[in-house]
Amino acid sequence: MCLDNLNYFFKNFYIDRKKDKTFIDLHLHTTYSDGFISGKSLAHFLKDKNYLIAVTDHNAIGGNIFLRKLGVNVVPGIELGCCDGFELLVYFASEDDMIYFYKGYVEPNKNKIRMAKTTKDIEYYLRALENFKCYKSIPHIAGIAQKNFIKNKDYIYNVIGRVDAIEIHNHALPKSRNLIAQKIQEKYNLEITFGSDSHFMNEIKTFYEYFNEIENRKNLINDYFQKMKLLSGLGQKHLIYGLKKTFEK
Repeated sequence: MCLDNLNYFFKNFYIDRKKDKTFIDLHLHTTYSDGFISGKSLAHFLKDKNYLIAVTDHNAIGGNIFLRKLGVNVVPGIELGCCDGFELLVYFASEDDMIYFYKGYVEPNKNKIRMAKTTKDIEYYLRALENFKCYKSIPHIAGIAQKNFIKNKDYIYNVIGRVDAIEIHNHALPKSRNLIAQKIQEKYNLEITFGSDSHFMNEIKTFYEYFNEIENRKNLINDYFQKMKLLSGLGQKHLIYGLKKTFEK
């Protein structure tokens, strides 16, 4: 999981402060939906970090807009909730597009009782999104209970064929569930997203440490192979040099 694994769509939102550690999270929730993460606390957390984040509140965009007002270069996004419980992460190329979509297709169709649902199905939204420059990813595809779309949504494979990516790591899920998501992503040759699915600041901090632990481990492995390659090359040179001198004698 790193910036290089993501589609170029996200690169314009990456803030590089030339720091050692990076925070990338494309799925989190603020106080504007069911989260307890305030915009100010998130902005404070990011102030000394390289970062790429998307606030994806349930059928809400206020938190996303507020972060941008605080100077955070957040990916315009939303987690769409459909009438049957299906959810879809949608990232927009601009805040204007996000607002236009929300005002036209989400706000008029909100479920007055269930915040994470609308009165429309996924087919309605997939058709509407064809008119927008956006990037679509299926979250927690092998999640728990009703969020296990592979088991309880018989139209899931139709949706898979109409999205850009699958969320291969949702930090709120067990490793076994994320491995299933990764296998599906590989099988259908889709791109990836990943995120914490955080609702509390401590979850963001936990994911931040996990993310950097994974990245550091990758860097160590890459450094190891680079050194082995270098040593191997030096060994070959010394061997060739020795053979050359032997034949010269």
